[in-house]
Amino acid sequence: VNCTKTLATHVGVGMCAASFWRGAWYLLDDHLFPEDSLKSVSASLGLGVAGMAASQGLVARAENMSSRVGIRPLPLAVARFGAIYTVAMSCVLVWRGTWLGWDCFYERVLHAGDAEKKATDPGHATYSGLLSKGVALTALLTTGLFASVLAPPAAVSVIRDFSVKSGQRAYRGPAQSMVNQMFQSGSS
Repeated sequence: VNCTKTLATHVGVGMCAASFWRGAWYLLDDHLFPEDSLKSVSASLGLGVAGMAASQGLVARAENMSSRVGIRPLPLAVARFGAIYTVAMSCVLVWRGTWLGWDCFYERVLHAGDAEKKATDPGHATYSGLLSKGVALTALLTTGLFASVLAPPAAVSVIRDFSVKSGQRAYRGPAQSMVNQMFQSGSS
């Protein structure tokens, strides 16, 4: 029963996360240089990196501000939600910039002489997909970061929203033992 509940939770969270990403992605498709894919790639990557940089230490800065006398404190839950939302949108932007970047590379570099060929055309999607997947596998396996491909559903075991509200540690549940083992093995 617990396994079924966990599976249902992971699938449900994955579907909700995909829906969040889809909504953000489609809004960006319509409003972030929709007629110029190279500008859209650059803007997506630039805004995504800027958002990730800006979110670094956001909660700590908010906690610091709230402890000062004379400044109306920002509720910690609001600061934490803002940081998570900023990172989430930044991830969408970086992923979108990367995805569109691969399409641009495939279409404009590998098939520069044929304006009719699209990376998403039947047959070409396979080649374009194999190329990006091969580069990603090589990079992630080489750096030891392959588990990063697990993204949204796996995060339900690692980062819980209750930690945003309560200020408790962010790592709980089944992934905690894995996180503990990684840090223990890294220090020995």
